[in-house]
Amino acid sequence: MFVKHMWNSAYVVLGSIGNIENSIYLKSYLVTVESMPSIQSSIILFKALSEITRLKIIWLLINMDSKTCVSEIVDVLNVPQYNVSRHLRILSKAGLLEESKEGKWVYYYIKETDSEFLSYLKKAISILPEKEMAIEIERCQQKLLARKS
Repeated sequence: MFVKHMWNSAYVVLGSIGNIENSIYLKSYLVTVESMPSIQSSIILFKALSEITRLKIIWLLINMDSKTCVSEIVDVLNVPQYNVSRHLRILSKAGLLEESKEGKWVYYYIKETDSEFLSYLKKAISILPEKEMAIEIERCQQKLLARKS
């Protein structure tokens, strides 16, 4: 009975999540992973990673290994700024990213966590097939070189 209830709860959550542009709105408010039971957290997390641009953003932040601003992500991924901002908001609400504001710039970085699961997930994302990410890798290397000069 308890397992059935858990699955029914998960089903209700899935049914409540908005379907507009893969957003993770749950009944008119954003849900953060920390405030939910683990099955629901997993649903939000995997939904956030199920879109290719968001997966590439996580990959980029892992591989740049530093705080990154929206304009750098836009340049590397060649995606409009408003889309990048929307994806960053979803990834932040899923508990994967943190942000810091420095002057007028907002920088994003991978959230530090003690979760073994998230640690393995980051490792898996960081080694996505290079041939599928060749253009992004080249642009990322150019951005890193530009930072040094």
